[in-house]
Amino acid sequence: PMPLTLGVLLRCVSVAILAQDRARPRSCAERSASLFQPGAMLGGLKEKLGIVAEATTGAVQGRVDTAKGGKKLVDEGGPLAKAALLAKSAANDAVVSDKEASKLMSLSAERLESAAKKLREAAGMPDVEGIEGKEKFASLADSFEERATAYTKAVSLLTVDLQGPVFSDVETDALRLVLAQEGYEWAYEKVASAAGAAGMSCGFRDKSAV
Repeated sequence: PMPLTLGVLLRCVSVAILAQDRARPRSCAERSASLFQPGAMLGGLKEKLGIVAEATTGAVQGRVDTAKGGKKLVDEGGPLAKAALLAKSAANDAVVSDKEASKLMSLSAERLESAAKKLREAAGMPDVEGIEGKEKFASLADSFEERATAYTKAVSLLTVDLQGPVFSDVETDALRLVLAQEGYEWAYEKVASAAGAAGMSCGFRDKSAV
C-alpha cells in the first residue's frame, strides 16, 4: 500500500473536496458562474488544503516534540527517571493482571458449578457399561462446588478496581526508550554469557568500561 505522506494526504483531500463540490446540487446560474470563475473554486480549494496542511504539520511537529521530550527525560533523569518509569509500567501491568484474574475467577466459578450440576445428574442415573469412575461423580461434584464457592467469595471481596498511575505522552515515549535499552542490555548479557561459556571473547567487553 502507498505510504501515508503529507503529499498523499493532500491529494486525497483535494480529490474529496472536488467530488463533494461536483455532487452538491446547484442551480443553472451557479453552474454557469462556476465555469467563468475557476479562480474562485481554486482559491477555496487552496484555502481548505492549507488548513489541512497546517493541522497535519502541527500534529507531526507535536509528535516530534513529544519524542524529544521523552529522550530528554531519560537522558537527564538518568537511573531515577528509569526506575520511576519502570515502576509505573509494572504497576499498570499488575492492574491489568488483577482485572484478568477477577474475570477468570468468576468464569471458573460458573464452569465449576455447571460441571458439578451435570456430575450430580449423571450420578443419579442408572449405570452404563463402559463408563468408568461413575462412583466418584458425587464426590467430584462436592469438590467442584467447594472450589466454586471459594472463587465466588474471593471475587466478592474485590469490590474496588485497582487504578494504575497515569502516563503523559512524554513519559510514554520515555518508557519505550527505556524498554528498548533494557532489551538491548538483556540480549547483550545473554550473548556475552553464552560466548564466555563457550570460551570465545567475540569482542565483548565489560559494559562498565564502555
